[in-house]
Amino acid sequence: MQHPRAPRAGPAGYVLALALLMPLILMGIAVAQLPGVNFGVPSTLVYADAADRLVTNRPAPLNAVPPPTLAVPTPTPKPTAVPPTLAPLSQPTPAGARTYTVQRGDELKQIAARYGVSIWKIINSNDIPNPDSLRVGQELTIPSDS
Repeated sequence: MQHPRAPRAGPAGYVLALALLMPLILMGIAVAQLPGVNFGVPSTLVYADAADRLVTNRPAPLNAVPPPTLAVPTPTPKPTAVPPTLAPLSQPTPAGARTYTVQRGDELKQIAARYGVSIWKIINSNDIPNPDSLRVGQELTIPSDS
């Protein structure tokens, strides 16, 4: 029994192979023209002359020390306690209410504690919409404790 032979491609087979390979060859030439693409040097090897092009992205070490500075560090001043100043009381009104002029740094809770009155009584008697909106020089009526 004889084995059948594969037909020979002949010139038509070579033309077909060339027609199929030509776009691949042209695409390879076009990609080689792109900047940054170099088929001559493998990208996995590091060469001695490529040290200036070598870029590494290493994470920062965990025990990093801040760089030294040229300026001498200045000590941070410690805040000193300033005793609160009591504003002189105005003449009391006949109904027993007092007035207080708001000073810089005053808070409603401090004023209420100073006079022994509830914050809410001061807010209600002065029609204060926002307890944090006190203004320096503002006159507050301090109601009596009763």
